[in-house]
Amino acid sequence: MPTINVSFTEAQVIKMVLEFLAKRNMNIAMLSLERESGVINGNYSDDMLFLRQLVLDGQWEDAIEFIQPLTEMDSFDYKHFQYILFKHKYLELLCLKSESGNTQAYENMVDDIIKCVNQLESLCPTKDEFNSLCLLMSVSDFCSHQQFTNWNPSNARVECFNEVYPLVQHLLVKEVDKKKQTSNDECSTEDRLVQLLVKGLLYESCVTFCQKRATTNEDDEVDDDYDDYGQIKIPNLLSSGGCRDGDVSLVSWLQVSWYQLFDVFFKVVW
Repeated sequence: MPTINVSFTEAQVIKMVLEFLAKRNMNIAMLSLERESGVINGNYSDDMLFLRQLVLDGQWEDAIEFIQPLTEMDSFDYKHFQYILFKHKYLELLCLKSESGNTQAYENMVDDIIKCVNQLESLCPTKDEFNSLCLLMSVSDFCSHQQFTNWNPSNARVECFNEVYPLVQHLLVKEVDKKKQTSNDECSTEDRLVQLLVKGLLYESCVTFCQKRATTNEDDEVDDDYDDYGQIKIPNLLSSGGCRDGDVSLVSWLQVSWYQLFDVFFKVVW
């Protein structure tokens, strides 16, 4: 039988999980996994990683100071960058204010909110946008507001970085040496984990189906292989049945099968 070599790294698996979590806004779990594993699903330059961490830590002023050298470039929209960061800082302060039970802390937050509003006045794209943000100060319970029912700082900070990333992506570029590229430079995209789960289920179904087809006569075909619509049954994702670990029987069988087996036209179906 031919030898089948399948190789992947733990980091690649983690990147697929990170992408899965990010696409579903499970950012608290995503950030915890990043911290524990040291893996990030993104091919960022060192400067971009540093900026990302500043934003995720809520160090708004430090983030703005860090990108000061970029303000000399005409292609950098510095005003919009500031607007995004100060808006997220403002929303976070409103959330903390509504949850604060300490009088002194409450007063300090109010002062910070007023400073933030003053900064936003000259940065907001429109007057209506500024007025809408100001109205939020009158909301006693920030998270009870319809627009922010599921709001939390972790999700908001990830969203903030995703908003500013396109503004600096072309300026904080990673130098790529194609000869030294490794799996660490690769990213999981297009819901790769879900793709593999679907393909894995289909593979398990094909193994069972082909095994029965190859070992039984046509007259002995079992209806249990099909669902009510005449389609091959797909196993439950958490089913412990199906293929054994590392089962490559179908691949091996196809590799040694006669060419006549492939006379039927192969059609790609999505």
